[in-house]
Amino acid sequence: MKQQKLYFFLTVSLFFIHSIPIFGQLNRPSTITEKGLSLPEKTFEVFWKTFEDNYAFFNLRNIDWKHAYDTYRERINSSTTDDSLFNILSGMVKPFQDEHINIYTNEKEFTVEKPSRFLDEFPDSTSQAQFWSTVDTTLKNLNFSELTKIGPSENNTPLFYISETAAYGYIRSLRCYVTVETENNPKKDAKIASSYFAQIIDKFENKAAIILDIRMNEGGNDKFAYAIANNFVKKKSIGHYKQSRKGDYEDFNDLKSFYLTPARKIPFLKPLIILTNDQTASAADVLTLICKELPSTTIIGEPSSGIFSDMYAFELPNKWVVTLSNQRYYSSKMIGYEAVGVPVDIVVENAKRDIVNMFDPVLQKALERLTKQTQ
Repeated sequence: MKQQKLYFFLTVSLFFIHSIPIFGQLNRPSTITEKGLSLPEKTFEVFWKTFEDNYAFFNLRNIDWKHAYDTYRERINSSTTDDSLFNILSGMVKPFQDEHINIYTNEKEFTVEKPSRFLDEFPDSTSQAQFWSTVDTTLKNLNFSELTKIGPSENNTPLFYISETAAYGYIRSLRCYVTVETENNPKKDAKIASSYFAQIIDKFENKAAIILDIRMNEGGNDKFAYAIANNFVKKKSIGHYKQSRKGDYEDFNDLKSFYLTPARKIPFLKPLIILTNDQTASAADVLTLICKELPSTTIIGEPSSGIFSDMYAFELPNKWVVTLSNQRYYSSKMIGYEAVGVPVDIVVENAKRDIVNMFDPVLQKALERLTKQTQ
């Protein structure tokens, strides 16, 4: 992403040798039949063909992949250097604006970027830290308690932050995995997350409402998302569907159903406000997707990132590793939000001026909404 963070997903393990992550399972790349190709040529052909056979969104993202082949193939020959090849492959996929597309070598990596209004306002770690300082100051000014850290830290960031007033609970989550080590085992990871989140809901069970702040949540795994959402349902129900590409561009496997299952004997069914922006990504996209249909939920902020698929990882003949999106996700109402993000109920944008004013209008709008709902 633009923040130079690597997303960690369901199919990806999280340990590095040099710049290439070690994947839990590499998928088989497409086979090519042409003989006598040099290594750069063969690498290009396998790269193009594996996308051609597996990528899920050529039509949605208006990508003419066959034209890309015609444009770039003539630039590849036996003398093509690694640097040139890396730049060519990166240039081919840059127009996709799909941040689940990555190219890893032993020296560097390329992640496709999607334009971000939020990152235009807060482009670096300093301004993003100032953004969160502004949120913290706004909480304090709205009579919330000092933030408490819950769960293990990763990159100096706890699993959850919480705060409260007499009436409302506030929860902040910046990732959808517990730690790098546990994220490679989604079931274990979700079980740990569920235990920590249960402690928070126990603490907030008598509150009139909860605010769940997942702005800038980098994602993780879907099971984590369900571990959170399951606290807000009273009966088993469809959370989302997904399907994987199997043939032509619009040819997919049958839909697979994923279910919300109550995590508590007495679920939290009072108002739930979810705060999102265009950096609410991947598994956080999924968390927003599955909570959107709950009757108690209101989403405030900006639409989420709109990048849902697990990452399909494969190795090129020159040993570089590439990931792509090969799945389509749908809400329980069979609506897909790939590329556009899960829409909000109330649009409120954060901007640079928030730092100057030390005021978060998104959080303020959440409190205004809750005041109306809980009066």
